[in-house]
Amino acid sequence: MSYVDFAVAISFFLFFFAVVLMFSTNYFSNLSILTKTSEFRSVSENVFTLFFESKGVPEDWDEYSITPVKVGLMEDLYIVPILVRETNGSDRTDEPVTGHVIFDGDCQNKSWNTTVRIYDEDWDELILELSNTTKCTSQFLNQSDITWEVNISANQAKKYYLYYSPDDNITDPSYTLSYNTSSWKPSDGDAWTETTTDWTRVGGVSQSVTNDTTNKIKGNSSINITDNIGSSSNLGLKYDPSSSMTDITNDWYIDVWLYLDSKADLNNFYVNISDSNGNPIQTDIFSNITSATWYHFDKLLDPNQWTESGTFDASNGIDKIIFYVVNTTSVSTTRTLKVDGLHFKKKPLTVKIFPEEQINAISSSKFDALKSISYSELKKTVGEEYKFRVKINEDSYGGNINQSVNVACHESSEILQNSNGTISKVTAKTCVWK
Repeated sequence: MSYVDFAVAISFFLFFFAVVLMFSTNYFSNLSILTKTSEFRSVSENVFTLFFESKGVPEDWDEYSITPVKVGLMEDLYIVPILVRETNGSDRTDEPVTGHVIFDGDCQNKSWNTTVRIYDEDWDELILELSNTTKCTSQFLNQSDITWEVNISANQAKKYYLYYSPDDNITDPSYTLSYNTSSWKPSDGDAWTETTTDWTRVGGVSQSVTNDTTNKIKGNSSINITDNIGSSSNLGLKYDPSSSMTDITNDWYIDVWLYLDSKADLNNFYVNISDSNGNPIQTDIFSNITSATWYHFDKLLDPNQWTESGTFDASNGIDKIIFYVVNTTSVSTTRTLKVDGLHFKKKPLTVKIFPEEQINAISSSKFDALKSISYSELKKTVGEEYKFRVKINEDSYGGNINQSVNVACHESSEILQNSNGTISKVTAKTCVWK
């Protein structure tokens, strides 16, 4: 081999060695970056789990000024799916519907009353009214009637979602729900019980019909009679306007709230309706009534659906409506009877309430509490080896990210309960770096 051939061979060797060395350097350099990226991603997922998959330790750490042992931003949130169906073939506009919800049957204090919210399928919040409530302790709900307004087409079904939680930091929405639908008589569903006009006492001894502005279901007042039953054996309230109630037929319903302070020594509680020809329908609801509790009476006017009936025909006009209790033994003490929200309506919407579901939601109260903890102090809880930042939509907490360093993030769609009680879909995100 000549010196020239040897020199050429050496050149080729050095060239290929340099190429191999360059690719090897790039490979191991990229491998190091990939290793760090993989490591950071894993750490970011762990930090995400720390913040967004637990309540923390202690679970109510947001109530204290000390740094928690384990930071968790989640809280229990309960969802009750509700299905409303129109079966009368009529479009309904702003139709109030009422359902009874058992929020916390075992009284585990999971439903603070200011947290209750309802949403439709489009994630729009609706005004909600709670009534006839019973409580466990303080402001924790045991059960309640809920009422909201529905816009629904003929023969349509719609889903709604009721939310509540034990977070006692949620502010009261102070809703005002007004009733007004063209398919009712009267249209606001309350005018007949807002004044004592056309109301008289039935039985009793001597007391007059009054308005009660304190114990009521809706509007400004309920119709009230408090009197001794005495020898008359009955006590009640009669609505008897000067003109008959018209444009109502037997396929309509009577809808009214009734209250009796005590059932003691009584035997019957009758609802009696007469048409303009004097033909009555009557039924006894005594077994359905609970003392000192409002009862929602909702019944088809069809005479075949009533205990006592004859040739009643609502289309002739309705003359009067009587609500009265009867005793067969001496009643020496007074009894109080109240009527509220009396109206007639077309076939009501059907309401099916499903069992509650429990999920984890981000607590805005905890996130606000988190932001009051110093970042350097919290790093000791999270782990000082890495810097981190927590973000919920545009609201964030943690260190300032230096874009020149290697950063890994992990994010997920979550549910947030805001401080005003509204429920939102948000993007939760954690980023880590060194």
